[in-house]
Amino acid sequence: MTGESLRLEFRRQVRERVLTTAHEHTVERGWERVRVGEVAVDSGVSRPTLYREFGNKDGLGEALMTREAERFFTAIGAALAEHEDIGDAVAAATRLTLEEAADNPLLLAVLTGSRSGDAGLLPFLTSRSESIRESARSLLATWMVQRRPDLLPTLVEETVDAVVRLVISHVVAPSLDPVDVGQRVSHLVTALLRTPN
Repeated sequence: MTGESLRLEFRRQVRERVLTTAHEHTVERGWERVRVGEVAVDSGVSRPTLYREFGNKDGLGEALMTREAERFFTAIGAALAEHEDIGDAVAAATRLTLEEAADNPLLLAVLTGSRSGDAGLLPFLTSRSESIRESARSLLATWMVQRRPDLLPTLVEETVDAVVRLVISHVVAPSLDPVDVGQRVSHLVTALLRTPN
């Protein structure tokens, strides 16, 4: 390993340790009570190192939610790959997303915290979630184009945007059974893709 690659690996390990500690603190206490100094101490890094890597508490929160979203994307990509039919795949991926979200300790802490006045991380799923939404759109659009290369790019873009926004809204405010939501999203996608090119 070169000196540069060693530095990058060390930085990756430090970042991962800090995010794991922040995850634990958030699940235990809620984001509002997470203190950057305590995260630094408990993860074995200095406060200046933590601030250099994440900027501030908001930067740490954004990185934490992005890491969690990436874990979801891995599972969603696998669910999509199991199906040839776009409607079936979207139903399965939607169902998986909602079921995983309902059991995810970090998301539960974020969502229950927001209902009791601690909305600190919620914007990273809603109003400030552009990087997460963009990653989700990219994943779904790439998969959809592989399945249906005949689709117009604008139709793919509009369909994917609608699906991502709809699924995020069901993650944030769950009210229906994940199977039902999966079927509804599947019907929407099937209808949109029938639109004449």
